[in-house]
Amino acid sequence: MSSDGPGAEGTCEVGNVSGSGDGSTTVGYVGPGATFNWWFKLSALLTWPSLSVFLVITGTIGFAVYAVAHWPGGPQIQYVWFYVLAPLALLIAGAAALYPADRTGQPRDAVQQAADRRRRGTVRAILLGTALLCSLGGACVWLVVDLTGELGVEMSISGTQPVGDAGGTLTVEMARPALDDVRDKLRLKLTIVDDDPSTPTCVGRTTATITAATPGVTPNTREVPAQSTVDFDLGGRQGALRFEVAVHPETGCSMRLAQARGTLHND
Repeated sequence: MSSDGPGAEGTCEVGNVSGSGDGSTTVGYVGPGATFNWWFKLSALLTWPSLSVFLVITGTIGFAVYAVAHWPGGPQIQYVWFYVLAPLALLIAGAAALYPADRTGQPRDAVQQAADRRRRGTVRAILLGTALLCSLGGACVWLVVDLTGELGVEMSISGTQPVGDAGGTLTVEMARPALDDVRDKLRLKLTIVDDDPSTPTCVGRTTATITAATPGVTPNTREVPAQSTVDFDLGGRQGALRFEVAVHPETGCSMRLAQARGTLHND
């Protein structure tokens, strides 16, 4: 038989709560002022350094995926700073995430603890700031290359080949580039080779005359050797381009325009 003591009506029973099983990590007390370990652990993770590290890493990886999916092409050397800064941002952000949160096992007074917290916060802030700058710098480098960098373009060759010692004219054309690929200049590289590689070479004794058939392109005409590179100023043109290439082999030679490669650029 139980008896009620004075003030029993205003009391609240407090019970110990524990859990078992694979997913149970919570131990606490139910009642006024109850606390739960999982909440404090989650709160410890959701600090500004952790969130900042997460944002820098996900932002860098996300832009890298976008860059690969929309790669503009052209010489790889122009992307060197993107290749350096993007991985560096991830490494520095990782270092900020792994930087020790606290030193345990060392007796310290309140002043030492406060000074240590400030020092750790300063180091983390510097690491995160550096990682953010590297991430933004890599993205800016890629965007500049995408808008103004060198870009390889397809050049088609038409006409009768091989060209004998009487000479002949071939047509080299570039299709209209996409609006985002428009540049100020075109670097045209021609490769004229012997039609029959087993015969003595005539490459050194063969020349060609390149004439810009598209109005506004300068220089209008250039006399070049069999293997040559010529820069043309497009004069603001954004459409297709056409060039006439007159091949001049020496007597007894038979030549072929094997390749015409184009690179759009702004420099």
